[in-house]
Parts: sequence; C-alpha cells; structure tokens
Amino acid sequence: MAYGRNYYSDHQVFIGQEGLSANEVKGVQSFDGNWSIPNSDMLAAGYEFVGSEIEGVLLGEVSVNRLIVEQNDPITSLFNSSIDGYLIYGKNESFNKVFNFKKSYINGYESSCSIGEIATANFSMSAYGGIGKMNSESRSYTNINATPAIANSIILTTPFGSTNGIQSYSLTLSIDRDPVYKIGDMFIPSQFVLSTPIKINTSFDMLVNDYESKNLFDAICSNDFIDNLSIQLKTCDGSAIQTFTLNDSKISSSSISASIGANMTANLSYQSSYSKIEDLTNVFS
Repeated sequence: MAYGRNYYSDHQVFIGQEGLSANEVKGVQSFDGNWSIPNSDMLAAGYEFVGSEIEGVLLGEVSVNRLIVEQNDPITSLFNSSIDGYLIYGKNESFNKVFNFKKSYINGYESSCSIGEIATANFSMSAYGGIGKMNSESRSYTNINATPAIANSIILTTPFGSTNGIQSYSLTLSIDRDPVYKIGDMFIPSQFVLSTPIKINTSFDMLVNDYESKNLFDAICSNDFIDNLSIQLKTCDGSAIQTFTLNDSKISSSSISASIGANMTANLSYQSSYSKIEDLTNVFS
C-alpha cells in the first residue's frame, strides 16, 4: 500500500464568475495549472552580475479535461467573464490544500466524440490575477447522477445527410485577448482588447455512402459552401444534454480516401466566424 499520495478521489475543481460563488466542475479527468517568473539578469560595468529582477508579466495557465456528464455546464456562460476558481485537494479526502487562480479568462474550448466514446468538453484559461496558494477555500460536494453523452446518442444535423455514417466530430474554439497594462500597475491588466473575428472550427469524419465532394473553384462565388450545422448530444434515455448550433459555417477543407479492403472515408472541416463574444451564447445550449 502506498502512503502520502493524492488520488483522483482526493481533489475537486471549482470555478465561478469573479466575485460570485464557485461551482464544482463535474466529469473532470485531469487538471493542469502552471506559472513561471520572467526573471532578467542585471549586469553592471565592473561588477558583471549583480542580481535579477522581474521583467515582464506574471501569468498563469490552467487547463481542464473533462467528460460531459451533466446538462448544466458552468463553462459556456463564462466566455466573457472574469473567472476565479481553485483546485482543492488533500490525501485521504482531507481537502485541506488549495491551488487558486484569480481573474482568469477562457482562451480555448474544445469538444469531441468518436464511436464508442463519451463526449468531452475541455477548456483552458489564462490567469492574470494570481495563481497558486492564496486563499483557503471550502469544499461543497454534491452528488451527481452521471448521465454521459455517448456516441450512439448523438444527433448531427448536417448538409450531407444521415445516409453517410459519421464516425466522429471535433469542435474547437479559440478566444484571443490582448491585455492592456498601465505604468505602476504592470502585473494586473487594466483592460483587455478582444481579437475578432472569433473562430470556431468543426470537423467530421464519416464513412461515405452517397456523399460527393464539392468543386474547389466553386468556393469563390458560391453559397453552396455555407451550411448550418447542429451537434446535439444526448444521454442513453434520449434526453438532450448539450447542443452546439453553428449557423452560416463555411467549408474550409475537404478530403476523401479510398483503398482496397477499406471503407471509403471523408473528412470535412468547417469554420464559423463571430464578430462579438456575446454571439457565442447562440452556439451553446
């Protein structure tokens, strides 16, 4: 028997809008938090090295991998919010240690699922207000009756129809923010400038039945390359647990593959563009 270790039952992850209570993130498979100090050497004539000084910004990074196991997702309502959160842990479920992250912003989100898998919804954040041991947080545990979104309960609404056997989907979202610092307050940004458009990339792998690829040069002036997509994740009993609605998505790449002894396959990639971060509320439901 091993002693002094922390196992998966010894930790929980909580996040919430800055200034409000944090909620537990369910279905977590892994948590990664890191920070680094940008030290610069100070040199002086006749003395060479005389010390070091922080030159740069103090920034932390957090990433969480998780399975979709419940309907209420605390992440999708926080894309435009400053987020506080923490990992609380302690061996033998004592939960007496904490890893905090303050004034964090979501910079990435991805969801995927393949045949025989449970759908995932992973996210990453940048922490500008501090990261590491800062506060002692309380643990508020609530039981969960896990109802995972599995591949055979996914409904995909696509322009290439239900006759083609879709094997997997992948959705990725990237949010780029440029922090603005003021002299005298360099460690915490005073505001952020959002880079637009915000892009969501979606791809599908499928077995080909009657799918036919479009012509590359038709993309120049054809609306046939713009489609409405919907990915609805359901539980075993047919209840909807998460839906991604991607209207006016444009095909960005297409590939088709055929070989002796194998099914013909195709991969289609789409890109959706949004001019405001508030528009993302129409994507997630």
